[in-house]
Amino acid sequence: MKIYELTKKFMERVQTLHHLLPILPEEELYIRFECDAETLIFAISKTGVHLAQEADERKILTIRGSKEALVSLLKGELKLQQQLRLKELVVSGSFRHMLLLESLLHLAKPYRYAS
Repeated sequence: MKIYELTKKFMERVQTLHHLLPILPEEELYIRFECDAETLIFAISKTGVHLAQEADERKILTIRGSKEALVSLLKGELKLQQQLRLKELVVSGSFRHMLLLESLLHLAKPYRYAS
């Protein structure tokens, strides 16, 4: 699955899960996912979540890694901190923004049903 599709699903979950609203920032925070073939930027704030073409460099969190690592992160298989320890991902930006993204990824994780 492409990073774009997984990111789109994550953005939709953040939009619909109203219990996440209190932890969303007032001003836009930009998240940039970079892997071998794709770069994707989206903005998150209390007013909504949307794809962005450009970002304010002071308010951006960049996550770089292989496509497999980013897919694993967006699917909720491995946490951001776990992947950092395994050196599968590299993050640049504010530690506070990284913690916020990790919280959002965890709280908006897709449910898995037992079969």
